[in-house]
Amino acid sequence: MNKKLFAWLWLFGFATLLCSSVGAQTASPAGQIKAAKVTGTVTATKDGNTITVQTGTELSQGYTVNTGKNSGVVLVFSNGATLNLAGETSLAIDEFTQDPFAEDVAVSKLIAEPSTSRTKLNLSRGELVGNVKKLNYDAGSSFNIQTPVGAAGIRGTTFRIVFRPDGTGKAFFSLTTVEGNVVLASGTVNLPSETSVPDNKEVEVLIDVTVDAETGAVTVATGSAPPVVVADAAPTSVAAVAAVAQQIATAVATVTFTAPAPAPTPTPQPPAETPPPETPPETPPTPPAPTPPPAVPTTPRVTSGDGR
Repeated sequence: MNKKLFAWLWLFGFATLLCSSVGAQTASPAGQIKAAKVTGTVTATKDGNTITVQTGTELSQGYTVNTGKNSGVVLVFSNGATLNLAGETSLAIDEFTQDPFAEDVAVSKLIAEPSTSRTKLNLSRGELVGNVKKLNYDAGSSFNIQTPVGAAGIRGTTFRIVFRPDGTGKAFFSLTTVEGNVVLASGTVNLPSETSVPDNKEVEVLIDVTVDAETGAVTVATGSAPPVVVADAAPTSVAAVAAVAQQIATAVATVTFTAPAPAPTPTPQPPAETPPPETPPETPPTPPAPTPPPAVPTTPRVTSGDGR
């Protein structure tokens, strides 16, 4: 393989791995959810396990909450959002993540969410009244409720959504906004790409549906409804939503969420001590060379003069 091409492939793979690692490190943790008030029979199912929801039960993303007949529950989210589920309602909490917040959150005192959050819910049947605090859209916050008719994007408001099959092949859908704005995105009914439902406005539509006898899943017949029209909300609708909103406010008056504990900061470890260099064994001193004996002077030879 060409060496230059191999180098480019290696760099691309390394960059992809690095981006994936950074994305995983910055993912927001799951937010906190509490049941502030429970009436009658309420259950929650996650990963095939079903629990009974009582006042004070803590939930999280991944649960589907179901209310029985003449039952209800007020759900409180740690971003300040509150939902009242009426009887015979099924709501899946597909996603609720929230960035950590620094201080404990008293929900009744919130005007805006304490940190960026992302919420995706799915109302498959039933009725809910909600209140969502001001969201930080510029930082990526969102709050969406999917229904068989379409997705409702909540912009910080008090609202009601109803979707109820009547058992005759029809289902009634309505969206009422008492304060703020809800944007209904196009779905299975005849909607433009986005329909804004602001203060004291509502939409109502009767549509054809089929219901699975075994699972209870509801399928809307596409194009079966007349065009959706945004109209003034009926005074009775506004009064009903306002009354439930007041009940929600009473139920969450004392609800507080504890700020998540900060991630532990790793304690720096002192550098390992470097052992002192080994001292080479001492070389025994070389003994001094023996001193040679002093030279004995040679006695001069004396001759007699005759050479002997």
